[in-house]
Amino acid sequence: MFSAVGRVLESSQFELLYLYGFVIDNNPSDFLMVHYPTEAFQNSSSSEAKEKLLMLQKAELRCLLPKSLLHNGFFGDCNEKDNSRLHNSFSWSGQRKVPSYLHKLIFPQEFIAALRTVSMKDNELTQATSLLEDLVESRKDRQASEAEVQAAVWESCGDYAALELLVDLLRIKMLELEEGSGTEQNDAKILEDFCNLELEWKLRNKLDDKKSMTRNRRSCVVYRRGQKQLTRLFLQEAEHALELCASELQ
Repeated sequence: MFSAVGRVLESSQFELLYLYGFVIDNNPSDFLMVHYPTEAFQNSSSSEAKEKLLMLQKAELRCLLPKSLLHNGFFGDCNEKDNSRLHNSFSWSGQRKVPSYLHKLIFPQEFIAALRTVSMKDNELTQATSLLEDLVESRKDRQASEAEVQAAVWESCGDYAALELLVDLLRIKMLELEEGSGTEQNDAKILEDFCNLELEWKLRNKLDDKKSMTRNRRSCVVYRRGQKQLTRLFLQEAEHALELCASELQ
């Protein structure tokens, strides 16, 4: 019994809604799914070269962003620095500096590396390919590692275009969530109305199927509002990282 309760408490809102038909208010285990559509660059002249780099990095163009990541971000409540990710951004030439904001960038480096790759310009793609060819030629018998491919891509283009793309993806996500349902404020008003309606039913001592149906609808609205909230918070993080990145380029 206790293990079943534990699984429920560790489940995301989507899992709870799909498997059990209810959600938990302010669920700490919730997450947001963000993805980049591959068809967006498959028709470009450089798509084949980019796909090869993505394959060498074993890159994923979709990413789960747990709510817990926000505690470590620019606007979170955690002051500890995580330096474990710095080694993936060393400079090939020594000319590109490790970003000062890296320890607060909460988005997984693997996903950022994938976004760097798909957003590369042709000259940056040529530079990264050349760096990797020189590296492989010097070794003769070994391919470049995933980290080395990521480093070559970062050396060639940096973070700006990737962060700009991330901001665009999150803004599109928000537009999709708000389409037909409005903003977080709209959802809050619906939930307030549900609460008032349930109170009225309790006062009248009415316990019927209509009440149960309203609770199911409420769960869907709570889930939807939570997704909008997470999108807003992750978008805030991405926009701030983009601003810092732009300031370091000046």
